[in-house]
Amino acid sequence: MAVHMVKVAYEGAVTKALKNAEAGLTNGGAVVYEVEGVPANLTLEDVVEAVKRVGGKPTHTDHVVRWADLAV
Repeated sequence: MAVHMVKVAYEGAVTKALKNAEAGLTNGGAVVYEVEGVPANLTLEDVVEAVKRVGGKPTHTDHVVRWADLAV
């Protein structure tokens, strides 16, 4: 299982986060989510698309998202 970091900008754009990003709010109004439990056969782009499908507002606890909550 892998962990990927995804950034959701204030205006709604969903992209990959920088390698050194930490989960939580940024100074620029974006939110960085840590997506845990991603199967090894999926790419970061798959995770970004899954976050887009939920409208950029995944269910989370302290900005940590479980892959199972996105893969519905």
